[in-house]
Amino acid sequence: MINGYCEEKYNPVKKIFESYFLKQEEIGASFAIYKEGKPLIDLYGGFKNKNNNNNWEENTIVNVFSATKGIYEIIVSILIDQSILDLEKSVSYYWNAFKQSNKREIKLKHILSHQSGLYRFKEKITQEDLLDWNKIITILENQQPDHPCGERTYYHAKTHGFLIGEIIKKTTNKSLGELTFELLSKKLNLDFFIGTPKNKLSNIAFLYEDKKESKISAEFNAFNNPEHEINFYNKENWQTAEVPSMNGHGNARSIARIYDIFVNDLILEKNILLSKSSIKKCLTENDNRVDESLMLPIRWSQVGLILRGGWIFGKNKESFGHNGWGGSLGFADPILGIGAAYTTNKINPTMTSDQRIISLLKEFYKVST
Repeated sequence: MINGYCEEKYNPVKKIFESYFLKQEEIGASFAIYKEGKPLIDLYGGFKNKNNNNNWEENTIVNVFSATKGIYEIIVSILIDQSILDLEKSVSYYWNAFKQSNKREIKLKHILSHQSGLYRFKEKITQEDLLDWNKIITILENQQPDHPCGERTYYHAKTHGFLIGEIIKKTTNKSLGELTFELLSKKLNLDFFIGTPKNKLSNIAFLYEDKKESKISAEFNAFNNPEHEINFYNKENWQTAEVPSMNGHGNARSIARIYDIFVNDLILEKNILLSKSSIKKCLTENDNRVDESLMLPIRWSQVGLILRGGWIFGKNKESFGHNGWGGSLGFADPILGIGAAYTTNKINPTMTSDQRIISLLKEFYKVST
């Protein structure tokens, strides 16, 4: 049932992972922790598609939803290191049409750290609309912000990747998906995609959701326009499109390796992806306030990584990363010098912390100390 690698000392962690499948708390998943390029844990198991009895394999990938944001925020950090982007520059410096509709003052750091006021779509959006990049960009260009930039924090659940992606298109003439492939997937030989190539579609795990009835607010907010639709996310046109806020496809090994390299560029100054000084700048905490989309005191870095995320990012308060709807996540711990990730096709539909990763991490840190 469970395959992969696990250092002997972490066998108690492996037993917890195994128990998820025995108790049917999990359908298919991968869990990995890497340190300086080597796996401490790299496990996978269960079913990619339980209807067809297709096993979750070594190279199986799955939609990780907003855990994608952490990956493209690392791309943004690389572009900052290369002086292609500047956190303090106005977005309209890069994207001329953005300055209309009262958006001239918005800086790159305001969008990245969810303080731009463009946290939602104010007009009705369908799932199909999310696949039409130009339509979404035109909507955002013409939309008035909900509040003056820098004054309030609202998690940009769905708009974030379009805004960042368009800035990147204007500055590099490449899409976020193309840069992710070039700077991470191809360079590091790993499986993470924003816009999955056709030849990788057969590796994608089918998503399953324990649907819970939730009261949907009538007013459009960061999450409900459009509402999540699991059947749509299992379709090929979604998997191959670029919807950067929420449709990256990868596995735990690939995400953990990215964070491992990033954090060791910070603590060991390896300069594989970027310089220590640029990472420190990107990890600088922005204004600490309650995020009014999530109604939680989220600590955002200037580049949009979550700082001090509680046990979903392990024991050490210096850790940073990004989680996603459903239970997938990735993070780095600069104290232990590790990158860690969890991916799953059994969607936890709530916005609360996912107990699956927390139980694994508590055991890992217990064994590690």
